[in-house]
Amino acid sequence: MSDYGYGDRGMREQRRRREDREEDFNDRGRSAVQRLDSIQDPGKRYLLRDCIGSGVCGDVYEAIDRQAENKRVAVKVQKLTPESESMILEEYRILRDYTSHPNLPDFYGIYRRRSGKKTEYDQIWFVMELCDGGTVMDLVHGLLAMNKKMREEHISFILKEVIQAMIYLNENNVMHRDIRGSNILLTKEGEIKLVDFGLSRTCQSEIGKRYTCVGSPSWMAPEVAISKGNNSEGYGNRADVWAIGITAIELADGKPPFQDMHPTRALFQIIRNPPPTLNRPSNWSQNFNDFISECLEKNPENRPFMGEIIEHPFLADLPDNDFLLTKEIKILMMDACEKGKQERKLEILVRKGFLKTHQTDPLEPMFMEDLAALETLTEDAILDELHERLRQGYYHSFIGDILLILNPNEQQDIYGSDFHTKYQFKSRSDNAPHIYSVADSAYQDVMHNNEAQHILLAGESNSGKTTNMMYLIQHLMYLGKSLQDIGGRFIRAIKIIQAFSNAATPLNPNSTRCVLQVQTTYGSSGKASGGIFWLYQLEKWRVSTRDRNQSNFHVLYYFYDGMDAINKLKQYHLPPGRRMRYLRISEKGTERKRSFKVRNDPRGNVTKFEDFKESLKILEMEEHCEMIWKVLAAILILGEIRFIEDNNGEADMDNNDAANKVAELLNLDEKKFSWALLNYCMIVNGNAVRRKHTYEEAKEARDVLANTIYQRLVDWIVNTINVKFTLTRSLFGDKYAINVMDLFGFECFAVNRLEQLVVNTMNEQMQCYYNQRVFAWEMQEQEEEAIPMQRLQFYDNKNAIDNLMGKDRGLFSIIDEASKNMLDYTHVISKIQNRAGSVYIKVVSSHEFTVAHYTGKLIYDASEIAEKNRDFLPPEMIETLRQSAIGTVKEMFTNKLTKSGNLTIIDEHSKLEEKKTNKSKWGTLMQEASKLRRFNTTSRGQFSQIRKMRTCAATFKSTSLEILKNLSIGGGSGGMHFIRCIRSDLEGTPRGFYREVVRQQIRALAVLDTAKARQYGYPHRITFPEFLRRYQFLAFDFDETVEINKDNCRLLLIRLKLEGWIIGKTKVFLKYYNEEYLSRLYETQVKKIIKVQCMMRAFLARKNMASKITSNVKKEIVKKASIKGKSTVELTEEEAAVVVQKVYRGHLVRAEMKPLLTKEKMSMQMIDMMKFYSSKWRSKSIFQVLLRYRAARYQDLVQFSQQVHLFNQAIVVSLATTNNGISIDKVNTNVSASTYLGQMRPPEVHKLPFNFYSELPFTYPNKGIKNVGR
Repeated sequence: MSDYGYGDRGMREQRRRREDREEDFNDRGRSAVQRLDSIQDPGKRYLLRDCIGSGVCGDVYEAIDRQAENKRVAVKVQKLTPESESMILEEYRILRDYTSHPNLPDFYGIYRRRSGKKTEYDQIWFVMELCDGGTVMDLVHGLLAMNKKMREEHISFILKEVIQAMIYLNENNVMHRDIRGSNILLTKEGEIKLVDFGLSRTCQSEIGKRYTCVGSPSWMAPEVAISKGNNSEGYGNRADVWAIGITAIELADGKPPFQDMHPTRALFQIIRNPPPTLNRPSNWSQNFNDFISECLEKNPENRPFMGEIIEHPFLADLPDNDFLLTKEIKILMMDACEKGKQERKLEILVRKGFLKTHQTDPLEPMFMEDLAALETLTEDAILDELHERLRQGYYHSFIGDILLILNPNEQQDIYGSDFHTKYQFKSRSDNAPHIYSVADSAYQDVMHNNEAQHILLAGESNSGKTTNMMYLIQHLMYLGKSLQDIGGRFIRAIKIIQAFSNAATPLNPNSTRCVLQVQTTYGSSGKASGGIFWLYQLEKWRVSTRDRNQSNFHVLYYFYDGMDAINKLKQYHLPPGRRMRYLRISEKGTERKRSFKVRNDPRGNVTKFEDFKESLKILEMEEHCEMIWKVLAAILILGEIRFIEDNNGEADMDNNDAANKVAELLNLDEKKFSWALLNYCMIVNGNAVRRKHTYEEAKEARDVLANTIYQRLVDWIVNTINVKFTLTRSLFGDKYAINVMDLFGFECFAVNRLEQLVVNTMNEQMQCYYNQRVFAWEMQEQEEEAIPMQRLQFYDNKNAIDNLMGKDRGLFSIIDEASKNMLDYTHVISKIQNRAGSVYIKVVSSHEFTVAHYTGKLIYDASEIAEKNRDFLPPEMIETLRQSAIGTVKEMFTNKLTKSGNLTIIDEHSKLEEKKTNKSKWGTLMQEASKLRRFNTTSRGQFSQIRKMRTCAATFKSTSLEILKNLSIGGGSGGMHFIRCIRSDLEGTPRGFYREVVRQQIRALAVLDTAKARQYGYPHRITFPEFLRRYQFLAFDFDETVEINKDNCRLLLIRLKLEGWIIGKTKVFLKYYNEEYLSRLYETQVKKIIKVQCMMRAFLARKNMASKITSNVKKEIVKKASIKGKSTVELTEEEAAVVVQKVYRGHLVRAEMKPLLTKEKMSMQMIDMMKFYSSKWRSKSIFQVLLRYRAARYQDLVQFSQQVHLFNQAIVVSLATTNNGISIDKVNTNVSASTYLGQMRPPEVHKLPFNFYSELPFTYPNKGIKNVGR
């Protein structure tokens, strides 16, 4: 049982109970327990009524004491369990001995209600004074419900009363350990009472210590949270001072800090981050903020005692007579308490790593959401945490800032709209680990840091990478959602690409068979504008492979079954019955249904085909559907072409029908196509000589043709989708970008071939990149910045990659050499054998070799590796395809290829750029101002499809280089977010957990080493300029001059009270939780700035609109008055004078212009219209001219003042640096300044920056002294 973690959990439970009893009973002895048996039964003395409070330690009832004239009392009912014995005894002793203080409740007695049943526990009743007013938090919540908040005087009064009670308890060596708003009660007279002593303990002295980690998470002091028994330093009664500070925040804001967090996250924040503050400190006095700051000092040695904190001005300034405050609280209590009772929150108790929410609930182990926060970091500890969290339904975990996901093999309802909202613009610690939190972090980082973000998923096949990638994209589109539903179209585009690039394998029913990089783009406002897709290294061999355990790409099954459902198979020359070679349909019952779900589900494929067509329609690609169907049909029919071998060993076609059908579908010349299937040309002595394929060569050429057509079709579709999103990116901009990369997972089959070698080598390189980013670069920068080194341990697989990808002796170079020289696998095997001393690649048989990957050793079959790598399509076939009457097919084989072997597309946008003239319209100029991100357009094409044929190994090397280049180049690489996906079992059982399978994966993915690196290392290393650029406004005033240097970086960190950072020579080294805290502060402040800007813009808009409305109303009134010949409004003398002047000027103008007009009289309506528009135009034109003239003059004045200021500074600096004295007899007074400096001219006004030496005549005193006049 211990192999699965159960034994270890049982031992922890027993050890916890033993430690509890040792701590609580050592000082009192066994006789203290025996006294519980002598407690009398309450009988019928007390009549329990309503439950007025419920918590972890017990339930509190309002009751009637029948023996005391029906006096109303409070009865706390607590079950007597082995765990609660110590708490009951301690609470009884404190209530018995110390409740004489006015701020503590009166205690009337203790009783034991015996159950009489062995299956039920007895009850302990504590009878106390009834506080009718409820808790202080009822009052606070009631005020908030009335849109009010508690005044500072009332908060100060309440806290002072509680502190006075605590001073009394501390003098009697009692530590409360559970001070919070819900444990502060109000009497009907407005008096304050501190209650609930279930967690209280007596120390040996006033400065004595306790060692148990116990309390309510939000109120626990840092020293309590890190206390781990007698081996720790422990904590004293100043832990209650911290709780006083948290309670102060609770009374002001209505809730304590970290209330909405999981307890593990709350404790993590308390220990590692600066102390919390009020939500809006500026809304409260400086005294109140300073009081909280004094209480929440993280170092307990610097924190004041209760007797010291009561002298703080926030409390000391209260009047000695508290009668008025008591009456005010009494009045507030009558109005608000009933409303506040509805807002009570569930209490949570943390005790030695266990959680409890009610006295009847069992203790629950508290599992860490962040593996880097584990006290003991071992493989078994990580496995235990992952297993237990998976059993509880939590399969996301953090490793610092890296997300780890277990594949639960089931659908969970945690991806709906409510979760989208929950993970929108939040800090990582605000919510539980989730795939949405990574998307949210990337989105916030790209907006704040203005640099591209990358999200890289890694894991073996069937670990859930593709599924999680879709969740990532959905949330990224939600964060940037706009009215145009760009996100919906973008997700549709991904589904189209996945239909062409995904297929079923023996391990995974929906496996990604390529490297898919999705770039989501956003405009300057943060709204999604579309994106770009890059599809690398498509596993095109899958189209024609003979391995029946490997299904073909999904879209081929969708297409065939969809056409079969609507009786259109004949239209595309497809035979019925699904009996086609490339479909690879096996007999029923001979396959694993789960792995080949798409292949064996015709009905489901029909539905998916309809959805596929709908996606094409939404992306406006309906016009291309017929072409796509014909190409897919042609690919399937290519597999039906059969060859026979003649007497000369040459190939001939068994029947031309299949070839003719393909030629018809692709609009090719049938004879040329049939000839190209059987023949090719060679250059001999400068002449082209025809050669016929052998039987094997013809089959290989046919399969290569099918593979190539499919790859070109996929590339064309990806390029077309990219073109479709070019319009939205042009309109809304693509200033920001987030890249998400999904790739085929590491694979191990019964027989592994070239396909698996490519897949696993790509994963090997991604793991190497991860190692460099997480481990190597950090250690390198620590050494360069001369800070204390943190040696990080990890498995470095760089040598394995050198053996695979090396230029001369790498495995892929050897395969390339065999392919180019028309050699077979024996050449590859012999070359590997000759590489003596290599521990990474070894020969194991005549046709097999083994490679030591980061996951372990894997055996590959080399039998067909050289032939598959050759991937040769005869130029004659390419020329035939170029003559297709279908323009798209012609483009597929005419356009050039990129370095990575992808097809380019002719971009109409680039054509327009070539044709633009100097008379471009303003819209074009706006488009030029922001360059759009490019994809596989013509400019990226470097290889002809005929002149230079490339092998698969060559394109794979170029692909790897391009991917790593995109991820790693300098500052442009931006932020990186890693997601590690793990397969939890081998059978796909919901919530299944196969321990050894998971162990092997966490070793391969360096999970343990990553947790240690995040615990001890500094993953965020920011240069001084960038650090101050991002965060200086958090700690410096806007008008404060901040120089970019080491001291100001240190000052910023100190002002923000961050801990754990180190400053190097040029960079700031931060823990992952430091960066998260800074990001949270940044986001909070930015939201405030945006709100102020919004309010200011709204104010200016309203003001502007109001002035326009007023002006228009006046004009309309005057116009109507002039038309009617009488005034309809009362005007001031000045306004009336203006009207008279306007009328008089109009009269003069009309008299002057009358001879120019026709003799015919104009209508009154025409006259009024001309008069109105003429005056409107004239006033507006003159006003605009005056505004522009005044603005220009103000601009000149500001810029000229800057010039004068800089000139004066230069003079002062120059004079200050001149230390040589000048004798008066050396000064020539007869020389004028103009003869030396030249003719004076008025200085010109220039914008900054400018060279003032060239504008204002000036010379240094030590140059030409004898020639300078006074």
